[in-house]
Amino acid sequence: MPRQRCSPAPFPPAAEAAEGEQRGEVDASLRLGLTSLFTARRPRSASSGAGFAVGDSLARAWERLARAGVDEPRLVAELLLARALGRARTWLHAHPEATVPTDAAGRFAALVARAARHEPLAYILGVREFYGHTFLVRSGVLVPRPETEVLVEVALARLQRPEPRVADVGCGCGAVAISVALARRDARVVALDRSARAVQVSRCNAQRLRAARVTVVRGDLLAPLRGPVDAVLANLPYLTAREMRRLPPALRREPRAALDGGPDGLALYRRLLPQAATLLRAGGLCAFEIGPAQSRAARALATATWPAARVGVVRDYAGRDRVVAVEL
Repeated sequence: MPRQRCSPAPFPPAAEAAEGEQRGEVDASLRLGLTSLFTARRPRSASSGAGFAVGDSLARAWERLARAGVDEPRLVAELLLARALGRARTWLHAHPEATVPTDAAGRFAALVARAARHEPLAYILGVREFYGHTFLVRSGVLVPRPETEVLVEVALARLQRPEPRVADVGCGCGAVAISVALARRDARVVALDRSARAVQVSRCNAQRLRAARVTVVRGDLLAPLRGPVDAVLANLPYLTAREMRRLPPALRREPRAALDGGPDGLALYRRLLPQAATLLRAGGLCAFEIGPAQSRAARALATATWPAARVGVVRDYAGRDRVVAVEL
């Protein structure tokens, strides 16, 4: 079998020192927003053939991205120029009058064009921060969201048994499975997904992050797994048919199979929970992510599967119902 490529999109030679800082800034900046504005103009030497200044390049990109309807165009432009230059965003703030070299300007233009077509930023940069770790992300694999970190927190708070065996269903890039394994070094985690691309990316992330106790398996829900297990975690597609018809442009670029949860968003959970019931040990945990409007129906589904269990709902950082936790 050929060796898998387990690295983000190539950086220019000067980028290696800035890579970690740039990746770490992505999600934090998305939450905090951006208040600064570069106003630098083209340097006087530009007439000699030099490129535009950093500030001027950003202003032009902001304008194009804003016209295209891209969310937070200033932030996106900064992240893309930082990538093209192989610098951290802090360098851009400190050097708004620096000239952008011709080769970097070409890279920047190509990245801005992709963003203007509403390609997800994580696909363009090739990485996404999740639970303090940097994960590779590729087209065809769902981009992990901050609210899914609640699923990791629920698992870690309730996994009391030593050396637990955990199943993560619908693993995507491996964010949940690997985050749990890195926080609980004694856990054995099986990550499952029916997408061959997701399985490949998850294996790359497990290798890069040295999550040796994570095994990634391709298959339909829990079908490949032989029990028993101490916990079943899942972030399955849960958008309703109505929500699927109203997807914003960037979300339409992510895999439909990772988003579409059927008419009411719970179609796959109706299949998953009976499977989990046959595999979970006494005292085990089943935790799964939902949309806030599905809270009542999801709890009813869990209670019907485990009448004697304790069923609760955990809210995300915005105060919305996000994870159903079933403790047997």
